Amino acid sequence: MQVRSLICLFLLAAAGLEACKNPLDGVKIGLKDPLQDGVATFRFYDPAGNPMPSVNQVTLAGPDASQIVTTLNSTRYKLNSDGMLMVAPSPTTEYSAQKPLRFSVVLEANDYLTVIQPVVISDVKQQFRWVRRININKPPVTLNAARTTASAAASGQVKATVSLNTTPQGTDTDRATATLPAGTTLSDRNGNSIGGNLTMVLIHTNARNAQAAQYVPGEGVMSSVAARNGGASLGTMRFISLAGSTTLQIYNNQFELTTALSPAVPITMELYQQAYNAQQNRVVQAGDSIPLFSYDEFTNQWQEEKPGVVRKNQQTGRLEYTIQATRAVAYVAGWAVVICASGPVFKVDSRLANVDVNYLCKLIDVATGNVVSTFYANANNGSIIWAYNQLKNQRLKLQVFDETDAWGKGAKGGLIGESAPGLTCDQTPIPINLGALPEPPPVTLEIKFSCPTGTTLDEASLPAIMKTQYSEVGKNEWNDLISVTRTNRKVVSYKIKMGRYYDFRASTDGGASWPLRQSNYLVDKSEWTLKINADMYCK
Repeated sequence: MQVRSLICLFLLAAAGLEACKNPLDGVKIGLKDPLQDGVATFRFYDPAGNPMPSVNQVTLAGPDASQIVTTLNSTRYKLNSDGMLMVAPSPTTEYSAQKPLRFSVVLEANDYLTVIQPVVISDVKQQFRWVRRININKPPVTLNAARTTASAAASGQVKATVSLNTTPQGTDTDRATATLPAGTTLSDRNGNSIGGNLTMVLIHTNARNAQAAQYVPGEGVMSSVAARNGGASLGTMRFISLAGSTTLQIYNNQFELTTALSPAVPITMELYQQAYNAQQNRVVQAGDSIPLFSYDEFTNQWQEEKPGVVRKNQQTGRLEYTIQATRAVAYVAGWAVVICASGPVFKVDSRLANVDVNYLCKLIDVATGNVVSTFYANANNGSIIWAYNQLKNQRLKLQVFDETDAWGKGAKGGLIGESAPGLTCDQTPIPINLGALPEPPPVTLEIKFSCPTGTTLDEASLPAIMKTQYSEVGKNEWNDLISVTRTNRKVVSYKIKMGRYYDFRASTDGGASWPLRQSNYLVDKSEWTLKINADMYCK
């Protein structure tokens, strides 16, 4: 079988590349196992859909950068073909909640804004982040970015006034301007001065397109919003109308990020003339007060800010909104409502167990019959399906269909079950009967290693984990398939379907690289036994 050949070749090739003789004692060293503790994984993407740059510069900065390595315990940091970077503490490094590791991952490329991601590792838990990269010349719709240079004394005081203006793209005419006056003091979140050669970045999202919410933090949803002046939390909120958003970033050539600005730095954005005032049920006008919120990416904290007032620029005739920025963070102006972070909740009654595909779900507003949310969820017996970020005081019911996120419609294809109505914010489980949902056919994979006569398998020398992924042929859209471990070499998955062609790939380093692929493979059997003759794993 082709898959058998794929795995055999993969393991043999990997061993050939990685195996070597220890120059100290001549002991053969096997494949490196990837580090697992404290791993920080970054998946970089371009929201405009531009091809990712082929040349990238990855730098680690900050006080503990020297103690951070790749998951293969090297310092050859690089993005893989998926735009993913994985780093972890060196195995010899000690860290704890009382003594965490602090560093920043920096990613640079021509025509792209520099990405700086501060990281704190205080325990062995793994972190995962989706991180956007903005092509300054080809940004996504409704978003524009600009950058310039400046300088500050060692005390953090800016030496000369700097203004930065975004340039609208296409038919957009909305601009944003940030002015950094001479004498402004810059400091990080710990109060340390930010001095030296500076880069100043301004990102502006206007409200000319319904897609605008995609490009503000949280995609229009704000969680655990802190109230002004230390008041009680406002809870979870969702924007119902955006006026605009800006993000200010200032860093020096050591990639130290500015947090505090003293005095406040004015940021002015022109408003789309048809921006909707959700409070007055009309377009915005001069004199309107627009609520303002800030978002700190490092702390993942939303904060209610003092509202700004719309004014008309007498020279340009444009409506403008000015933010007095005391911090270099994201600011979003618009009208928002308090929503339910979670609820209603549904509990599945089905015949399925350990099925690793998710089924199409629709949340229906009982009052209107409208679909308010579409998503995929697990339908194993006893599974809990949550509704998130819905308006208060709604009655919603859940519909589940025999259609998966892996291979589309199943044997029945249509609606399988519908729940009784539940109230948003209520977390009391509502049963949903999915007994009619048929179990999809499984595919079983078992790896068997055979050793030469007189030797036995040394399980300790096997790769700790081998991950496999699949994609529809030619699409390069990879999904996790199965993971085989040293001791569990027989696994079952429902994600692929017999009679279809797939692309496959495999990794032994936790997904940092995928050195071997098998394209356009026909899955024609429900059980694969991969017998591998590999004496490098025998003793």
